[in-house]
Amino acid sequence: FRKAVYTMIQKFLPIEMQLTYQVDGEPLERLPDGYSDHYVPDGFEMDNAQKFERAENFLHVYSSKEAEESYTVRCSIIQPGQQSPFDNEHTVYETVKVGEADGVLGTSTDEHGKNVYTLSWEHRGITHTVMGNIPYDEIMKIAKGIR
Repeated sequence: FRKAVYTMIQKFLPIEMQLTYQVDGEPLERLPDGYSDHYVPDGFEMDNAQKFERAENFLHVYSSKEAEESYTVRCSIIQPGQQSPFDNEHTVYETVKVGEADGVLGTSTDEHGKNVYTLSWEHRGITHTVMGNIPYDEIMKIAKGIR
């Protein structure tokens, strides 16, 4: 039986927000079998040329044929001392719930004035990030569909 306590520390620096992860105990060695994003909004397709999948992490990139919208889903097992930097200069952050986990939602705008969301959270030793210029409710549906 593997047991570890994971802590996510949020630090605001002049031009970036930094998430640092601490692990007390034995971290996971790999993602659970079948761990992936299971909800894809209508009209979006995965870009197989940009995706990667490994035992310890994955990155999926999706785009819409109809609209100029895209998003990415990234999941990775947490390693002790792991850091993830995010833009702080043009992004507003708030705390949100993703299921039972506390998450950090960043909101910025792209060059066309459209909102871009970056949602990050930790759950059961895995970091999750969903980022894209798609509606907020779709970001949350994608997040809740990762298992």
